[in-house]
Amino acid sequence: MKSQPLQKQGFTLIEIVVAAAILLMLASMAVPAFQGTVADAEVAATRSMLARVRTAVDFYAFQHQEEMPGHDPIGGSWSSSVFSNQLRMWSDIDGNTAAQGAVGYPFGPYLNEKLPTNPYNGLATVTIVPPGSDINGPDDSTGWIYWAATGTFRINSTKASPDGEAVYDL
Repeated sequence: MKSQPLQKQGFTLIEIVVAAAILLMLASMAVPAFQGTVADAEVAATRSMLARVRTAVDFYAFQHQEEMPGHDPIGGSWSSSVFSNQLRMWSDIDGNTAAQGAVGYPFGPYLNEKLPTNPYNGLATVTIVPPGSDINGPDDSTGWIYWAATGTFRINSTKASPDGEAVYDL
């Protein structure tokens, strides 16, 4: 009986190196494209969060005789906790808040969940700028900035979007 010649099994070192080089080239092209997509998604999520809260602020003001949320009807001061409560709980015409279904509190809630988290610094806190006051711009110390005189709500971030626009200006 005649024996058959041995057949090649497996891959040569050259074939493995060529395959690895091709995979590395493909990965080097895909990673930057993926990073841009993540940054674009952060901007889109931020726009969505801002739109939700801005709509809630507008609707609160509409139902409360153009009074902006955040003003404590009892203490008379502006507060981020009052702002959050007035958007998330039921309220009366004066801005007093109560749990869902309380008699005499026909308005709200305007947000069904807590204030969103700023995707750039991970904070969900709000800097309230009372009427007659101002700030110099974003400083990343809180998640959001709210101007009580106008109802303007912005992200508190010094970062820029992939196209170079300041996310503060979204």
